[in-house]
Amino acid sequence: MKIIEVDEELYQYIASQTRSIGESASDILRRLLNFPAVRADNNVAIAPSLAADNQSAVEISNEFAQSNEKVEEKPAAKEKVSTKKQSDEAIQKVVGKVRELIQSADFQQESKAVVRFLAILRVLYRTNPESFAQATESLQGRTRVYFARDEGTLLMAGNHTKPKQIPDTPYWVITNTNSGRKMLMLEGAMQSMHLPEELIDEVRSFFTAN
Repeated sequence: MKIIEVDEELYQYIASQTRSIGESASDILRRLLNFPAVRADNNVAIAPSLAADNQSAVEISNEFAQSNEKVEEKPAAKEKVSTKKQSDEAIQKVVGKVRELIQSADFQQESKAVVRFLAILRVLYRTNPESFAQATESLQGRTRVYFARDEGTLLMAGNHTKPKQIPDTPYWVITNTNSGRKMLMLEGAMQSMHLPEELIDEVRSFFTAN
């Protein structure tokens, strides 16, 4: 385990290059530098310290810790936790509620990605709590927690997780991520709930535009 220092600007650049939830900082840098991959037990952690110019540094060893249960941006062979498939009727009900949300004027006029993120998660839970619970379980990694039933669990996962409660649900979620990473979390949850790819593409348009 090696420690190096990064400032906020460099951290944000590394985070923006993430291709899958749970991808480590070491993996991202090796990919960008065309270095060969290494085993998980050789993973390099980048941890924070106070920069000389008072620019904040960010802890990213936990955020990018490798997981045996990755949610791939374009999943191949499934290594994540399998989830029980909803009935076709239940799936269509969720599809209808999500489309009703994203087609609403309030949602389309909302400029904050975090508000849209929480609104979609709320609908997923409220429409099918059991399937949502299974989906969020499948997104958890060995060292990184994305969803929890209480704020404290997410705070213990890192000092910069910025947990927020999903409105009208017992769930909390980390929000210290850029729009692309929020979409990866939504994509993973929606795929685990067996929702159609065309719906995921419709949701993606609200997190990749601009």
